[in-house]
Amino acid sequence: MFIINLFKEMTLDLFAMGKGFVYGFVMVGGFILVVGLLVYAVLMII
Repeated sequence: MFIINLFKEMTLDLFAMGKGFVYGFVMVGGFILVVGLLVYAVLMII
Protein backbone atom coordinates (compact mmCIF):
# COMPACT_ATOMS: atom_id res chain seq x y z
CA MET A 1 0.00 0.00 0.00
CA PHE A 2 2.82 2.38 0.94
CA ILE A 3 4.67 1.63 -2.31
CA ILE A 4 1.51 2.28 -4.36
CA ASN A 5 1.03 5.65 -2.61
CA LEU A 6 4.67 6.56 -3.20
CA PHE A 7 4.39 5.61 -6.87
CA LYS A 8 1.18 7.65 -7.25
CA GLU A 9 2.78 10.74 -5.69
CA MET A 10 5.89 10.34 -7.85
CA THR A 11 3.74 10.09 -10.98
CA LEU A 12 1.77 13.22 -10.00
CA ASP A 13 5.03 15.09 -9.30
CA LEU A 14 6.44 14.07 -12.69
CA PHE A 15 3.17 15.10 -14.37
CA ALA A 16 3.23 18.51 -12.64
CA MET A 17 6.91 18.96 -13.55
CA GLY A 18 6.18 18.07 -17.18
CA LYS A 19 3.26 20.52 -17.26
CA GLY A 20 5.46 23.26 -15.77
CA PHE A 21 8.20 22.50 -18.30
CA VAL A 22 5.79 22.67 -21.24
CA TYR A 23 4.26 25.90 -19.87
CA GLY A 24 7.71 27.49 -19.49
CA PHE A 25 8.69 26.30 -22.98
CA VAL A 26 5.54 27.85 -24.50
CA MET A 27 6.12 31.12 -22.59
CA VAL A 28 9.74 31.38 -23.82
CA GLY A 29 8.70 30.43 -27.36
CA GLY A 30 5.95 33.06 -27.38
CA PHE A 31 8.34 35.69 -26.01
CA ILE A 32 10.94 34.95 -28.72
CA LEU A 33 8.22 35.03 -31.38
CA VAL A 34 6.93 38.45 -30.22
CA VAL A 35 10.45 39.92 -30.04
CA GLY A 36 11.24 38.49 -33.46
CA LEU A 37 8.08 40.01 -34.95
CA LEU A 38 8.85 43.41 -33.37
CA VAL A 39 12.41 43.39 -34.75
CA TYR A 40 11.09 42.34 -38.19
CA ALA A 41 8.46 45.13 -38.12
CA VAL A 42 11.07 47.75 -37.16
CA LEU A 43 13.41 46.54 -39.93
CA MET A 44 10.58 46.71 -42.49
CA ILE A 45 9.69 50.30 -41.43
CA ILE A 46 13.30 51.54 -41.66
